[in-house]
Amino acid sequence: MLQQLLSGKKKLKEFRGVRKETLIGDIAEEISLKNRTNKNTVVLSCTKYDGLVPSLEYFGRKIFADDLSTYKIVPRKHFAYATNHIEEGSIGYQDKYDKGLISPMYTVFKTNELLINNLFLFRLLKTHRYILEYRRRMEGSIDRRGGLRWDKFSKIKILLPSLPEQTAIATILSTSENEIQIHRRHLVALQQQKKGLMQILLTGKVRVKT
Repeated sequence: MLQQLLSGKKKLKEFRGVRKETLIGDIAEEISLKNRTNKNTVVLSCTKYDGLVPSLEYFGRKIFADDLSTYKIVPRKHFAYATNHIEEGSIGYQDKYDKGLISPMYTVFKTNELLINNLFLFRLLKTHRYILEYRRRMEGSIDRRGGLRWDKFSKIKILLPSLPEQTAIATILSTSENEIQIHRRHLVALQQQKKGLMQILLTGKVRVKT
C-alpha cells in the first residue's frame, strides 16, 4: 500500500489531479545551524527504518563527543540525512523535539510547508525507488567520499500530488503504522503469556486434566 500510494499507482478516489514533477530544491532549502554555545541538547542518530532517534536510546551507550559545539541543530519539522551514507536510507524527519543535535557529517534541510506535507515527503524519500536514486548519484560522483551533498540531492526529481492528497496519503499511512504498533504490542503480550504458560506446564506446577 505504501509503495502504491506514494508512487501514484494507486489513486484515492476523491482526488483526480495529475502529479507534478518538481525538484527537491524547489520545495526545500539547506539549513546549517551550529551548536556554538555547546548547549547540551538531545543528540540524534539517523536509522535506516525509523529515521531520527535519540542516540543514547538507540545504541545504549554514548558514542558522541563531549564537545557538541560543532554539531548541527535540527529544529522541529526539519529533515536530516547522513551525507556519506544516505544510500542506506539514512534520512529522518525531526518532529519530536523543539531542537535536536546531529553530527556535522549530516545535511539538514527544511521544506516550504505551503507546497509539501512533511510526513508524505519523509515516507516518499525512504522508499526503495529513492534509495536507488541516492546510490546512482553517489556512484556517479567523481569524489565518492564526498557522499551526496545538498547541491546534488536538491536536484533529485519527485512527483507530487496536490497538497490535500499528500495529507490524505500521509494520514492513511500513519493510521496503518499505528495499527501495526498495536498488533506488535499484542504479539509481545501473547508471547509473554505463552512463556509463562510453558513454565508452569513443563515444571508440573499445573497439571493437564485428561
